[in-house]
Amino acid sequence: MHFSRSVGIVRTTKDDWFDVILETDTRLFVDPFLIFRDEDPLWSDAYDILIERFNTAFKLVADGYQNKKSLPFQKALALLRFPEPREFCLGFTAVGTAGAGGRDRYAVLIADGMEQAIRRGLIDLKHFEELGILNEGIGPDRISDLTCTFLKSHFVGYTQAVCQRHGIEMAAQRIYASSFDDQRLRWNMAEVALPVNPANQRPLLLVPKRFLRDLPTINAVDWWNWYETEQLRIDLNYQVMGAVDKKTIVRRARGGPSWVQQYAVAREVETPRPYDLGADPNGVYLWDKAALEFVEQHPADIPQAHNPQEFLTAIDKVVDQFQLYVEQNRGWSLLWNENGKEKREEAAQLLFKGIAGGYCKASDIVLDREVELGRGPVDFKFSNGYQRRALMEVKKLHNPRLLHGIEHQLPSYMKSDEVTEGWFVIVRYDDSAASQQRLTDVTNAIDQIAEKRSIHLRIRVIDARRPFSASNIQENGNDDDDAGKERSGEEPQADGSHDRVGGSESI
Repeated sequence: MHFSRSVGIVRTTKDDWFDVILETDTRLFVDPFLIFRDEDPLWSDAYDILIERFNTAFKLVADGYQNKKSLPFQKALALLRFPEPREFCLGFTAVGTAGAGGRDRYAVLIADGMEQAIRRGLIDLKHFEELGILNEGIGPDRISDLTCTFLKSHFVGYTQAVCQRHGIEMAAQRIYASSFDDQRLRWNMAEVALPVNPANQRPLLLVPKRFLRDLPTINAVDWWNWYETEQLRIDLNYQVMGAVDKKTIVRRARGGPSWVQQYAVAREVETPRPYDLGADPNGVYLWDKAALEFVEQHPADIPQAHNPQEFLTAIDKVVDQFQLYVEQNRGWSLLWNENGKEKREEAAQLLFKGIAGGYCKASDIVLDREVELGRGPVDFKFSNGYQRRALMEVKKLHNPRLLHGIEHQLPSYMKSDEVTEGWFVIVRYDDSAASQQRLTDVTNAIDQIAEKRSIHLRIRVIDARRPFSASNIQENGNDDDDAGKERSGEEPQADGSHDRVGGSESI
């Protein structure tokens, strides 16, 4: 649910803030470069303060990096050792990184990036996003977290102004980095008046949506592309390496740090654009409202999970509703961009979360996403008490690692969690012969793995293929509902499902 709906307000033209999804973090990031370019007087001093606080830490590292136990270096680590600013509901949902150990590790990574810059003769970083190019472990989430923490007092004032304008109730909340002690060089933790997120009872902070991007303007991949273009311009014999891993990018950046600063200067003359929330090209935002509306308008007869069979039946019916939404209610449109390209696999997973979450609540089933199970996170975990549990992966049919997930990934998760019930919800995007053959291969693989591991595996295929245009539908005599299936010549089962238990059909 969005914040505006939870507090019952209607947004106006003055409301330039990002309307957060309360129950889950949206994978977007606050880009300091957009704050740097902002012309609103309310934020006129924000970037200067941001850089001033960053340079304080940078200078402390410069004074103490040769002796990691020195007071300046320890002061720098204390300044950089902050919890994830969960008040913003942005970034990657944390799994086991919110504690002191995670804070220590990230502080060391940021200090290491600073040290690498200093060792290579850089006396300051005007854009601290450059650290993400100089250190393999610093990604967009760390840059965003640092920005949100260093400017938290600004976001507090901004949020309070929004709440006062709309008459939204606030309560005294203790938050980390509510202010900065310039004399002692440390963050204060004090009580401030803020709205409360009803999903987790934590304080909530708002951010202007024009500050959000899916990647910072200055980031490692963009730097690499710029760097290779520059090398080609200078030396026509330069051999293009193309897409490389972060380790290679960091190694090359550390070998020529002046290129990093030249790149940052080059980006200053450009006009960066915030993330397009209306088009939502990555599929990380629009799913919540769409799913909530569908669940409200389509009540389903899903049983209460009083026993194991009702639990499994409830999950099947939840998948039925997801299939109904995607195939019959234009849910497929949230999985495609206007240019005809598919959105990321995460878009399908988030849309499933929205649909399934609404129905699971009514059946007293807990649905968790990206649960860490020892060998990595499983897409979804369903539970009703300890005894009734099931795992699910939601994948694109043409995901190159799909068969690996069937043969190794989900079975290993099930073993780690001592679960015998598993689902593969597979989303199909095209009607090629290769796609049909892959579906056959996947079905056979599930049969074999279920029998080999003595586990229950079910497959559900969701048709997310774009339907024919209106002219083609009229010409072929098909309606929207049947167009996708007529295209492929398939005769799918009524519910589009296959259920494999130990290699045989489950009744």
